[in-house]
Amino acid sequence: MGYLENLNEEQRAAVTAEDKHILVLAGAGSGKTRVIISRAAYLLEKGVRPERILILSFTRKSAREIAERVKGEISIKEKSSLTGQTFHSWCYELIKSNPGIFKESSYSLIDEDDAESIFRYTFPRNEKSPLPIKGKDVHDVYSFMVNTKKSLSEAIRVKLRRTYPEAELEEYIKRYGVHYRNAIEAYVRYKTSHRYLDYDDLLYTVARTLRSNDKAREYISRRYEHILIDEMQDTNPLQYDLLSSFYENSHIYAVGDDAQSIYAFRGSDFKSIHSFISLVPESKVYKLRTNYRSYSEILAVSNWLLGQSPLNYDKELIAKKGRSERKPKLVHTDNGYEEANFIVDKIMEDISTQEHEWADHMVLSRTVMGLRRVEAVCIERDVPYRLYGGSSLMESKHIRDVLSPIRVILNIHDEIAWMRFLTLFRGIGEKSALKYIEAVRNEEHAEAAIRALKLNKAPDVIINTLSSINENRSNALSAVKASYKALEERLSLLYKDEWAYRKKDFEILFSLAERAESLESFISDFVLSPRLEETMRKDESTDDYVILSTIHSAKGLESNICFVLDVSPYAFPTERAYADGPDEVEEERRCLYVALTRAKDDLYIMRNTKSIRAYELESSKCPYFLNNFDLSLVTMVNVAGENSFEGDFFKGDSNSYNILDDLDFT
Repeated sequence: MGYLENLNEEQRAAVTAEDKHILVLAGAGSGKTRVIISRAAYLLEKGVRPERILILSFTRKSAREIAERVKGEISIKEKSSLTGQTFHSWCYELIKSNPGIFKESSYSLIDEDDAESIFRYTFPRNEKSPLPIKGKDVHDVYSFMVNTKKSLSEAIRVKLRRTYPEAELEEYIKRYGVHYRNAIEAYVRYKTSHRYLDYDDLLYTVARTLRSNDKAREYISRRYEHILIDEMQDTNPLQYDLLSSFYENSHIYAVGDDAQSIYAFRGSDFKSIHSFISLVPESKVYKLRTNYRSYSEILAVSNWLLGQSPLNYDKELIAKKGRSERKPKLVHTDNGYEEANFIVDKIMEDISTQEHEWADHMVLSRTVMGLRRVEAVCIERDVPYRLYGGSSLMESKHIRDVLSPIRVILNIHDEIAWMRFLTLFRGIGEKSALKYIEAVRNEEHAEAAIRALKLNKAPDVIINTLSSINENRSNALSAVKASYKALEERLSLLYKDEWAYRKKDFEILFSLAERAESLESFISDFVLSPRLEETMRKDESTDDYVILSTIHSAKGLESNICFVLDVSPYAFPTERAYADGPDEVEEERRCLYVALTRAKDDLYIMRNTKSIRAYELESSKCPYFLNNFDLSLVTMVNVAGENSFEGDFFKGDSNSYNILDDLDFT
């Protein structure tokens, strides 16, 4: 057990703990990943078989990396069966591998875009008086209900509170709530009749089945002696419901940081990790406070930020690296362009003096739009970069176009894929597409569907595309290339001026297909691929690049030098978050905390003087996290022009701030 020698006292206690269920509250940079890897290695060396250990994380990439690093720590045989999964991929595997328990094992997976298409297709319409309701809004409300177990009215209130003022929203709920209910019921019926599972159904189906079927719960829960969960702070009530079926026969080992819970918009519940002991019986909490990433000057600012909260995080991080004597810099600029140029100037200065590489720098923003000015300056000055956040490769229209006929071959009853594929072609609209879909409705396999299309005189390009994919379906890469080759000419016309840019993405798609075990697993991975795991690339020719990232995409990342954009009033917290209440304000505080704690050596906190000026004029409207800031913690830098602000930056009060059976339609 040599790996235990590299752990500090807190980590070693958490790794070797013998309690039935354990929560490790791991502060930023405190070795969270090291602890979960060491725990798995510890269990294996104690004799627990690899297949009896389940490792769960929130991205497939991190789950795989944890499993591979565990294998590198130990020398025991038969460790290849140790795998890491996401909650959704795990549930999908349980459903597919247990057809005797889950009738949904033969269903097809649909992604978020498909789900929104179904809502638009099935939404009850009133031609005389159109409803002020969008399919996307209904889908968001439905998904929030499923994951948080909230009522319909509460879900509408949460998801639409930024669209309607409070008084109007209550009237909206009273008037249109019944239409949401009707739309959700129509959506669920459509999914059932067409044998579809959406992203939320994966967790719900397993959780509901295990909760209601004692034999199934006993059989599946006994497969896992230990369940290790990374990023526990991001779990939602549905995931807790799922895990509850394993409390009796398994050991839950959860690692997370309450101060980094920043996914409430996806249904994660910050309060759950604080209530772990009351939610999970026979459990104990261990804490990691030693930070290995940052110098103490950076942690002083991060600790100060949490210390201003009315919540008790009880998280005073201690720097193992000690002091550097270089304080974080609080930089004032007049606007976003000045901010972007300052950052790129600093990066290029580091490169010119050969003190650092491009990869030593990270720029963090609250939103992907906030990164656009920095991205523009990087392009203008030929700085290599990679952008994390925003739309993923798999959400791109041209990628979905090429995958649509592959989905048809794998499931000829997939009407959504049929509609997307058929309407790609000139002269085929929704009416014509429905005619062809009707022609194949009663067929059972791809060959029969292709024959039916021939009999109904479908265009040759449709027949040839499907035939080519079907001939290559035994190999994922060959099938994807066949689809691309068949559709390339048509897509180049559809996307015109954008085609040269979009075309480059298919090389990435081919590389993903090449690693797939089968065409079926490639398509399921496509649906299960978490959005935040994908990246947009500017330069693939080098591993040395500046990282531009949204804060929500930056968890797990770190860099020697970090720039945090626009830490100004109305940005941290946003005015909208303040209007939504103290819970939203605190989530914004945690979001900023995540950003600050990515820095290892140097931290630049950027501020906009115009936002500060506006805040001073209306300080009662919105709290500001840097009120009453201890100036001894930072070095002040003012690069603003003639409009620079000379007032007191820190005035104010720092403390201002069937599934339908389970849905609550009140």
